Amino acid sequence: MRNFILMLMLVLTACVSSSAADRSVRDRDKDWSILDSLVDMAVRDMSFVLEADRLTVPSGTSVMVSSVINFVSVNEDKAVVQVSPLRGPGVNGVGGITVEGNIYDVRYDTDRWGNLILTMSVRGAAVSCRLTFTISKSGDSARVRVDPNYSSDDITLYGTVVPAMLSTVHQARTL
Repeated sequence: MRNFILMLMLVLTACVSSSAADRSVRDRDKDWSILDSLVDMAVRDMSFVLEADRLTVPSGTSVMVSSVINFVSVNEDKAVVQVSPLRGPGVNGVGGITVEGNIYDVRYDTDRWGNLILTMSVRGAAVSCRLTFTISKSGDSARVRVDPNYSSDDITLYGTVVPAMLSTVHQARTL
């Protein structure tokens, strides 16, 4: 009888742990769908940050960078572009440049693969450019092309889009 009770407890424990594992997978998928909807909502509300871990400079060279200090932030009608590919001090204090401006002429579109394309113009004291965000359909990757209006030295930043309230970027001094 004692062996039967031990065997029953082992079977029940296995059933409980397997249902807990199934539940954790469902919860994880639910969490990802909630995060995807948060990112989608943040983009639609114009309150998001593209945290870049790689950038391509005008010469075509691709550089791995820190996502904490390389980003494009959009908050309602303001945008901040910070690019810091250098090590050591720079114009902004963290090895690069930080510019801020007002957003106008915003357009949403989707490409034939279902990726979101968001274009906007930004104008400020030290910036006049066109930003083109391409956010993957799955929401796990994104890129933004920064195209200055007065030169052909465009830069492309690659990374992930996160809601502004969840972002961990460090904004340096703006020009």
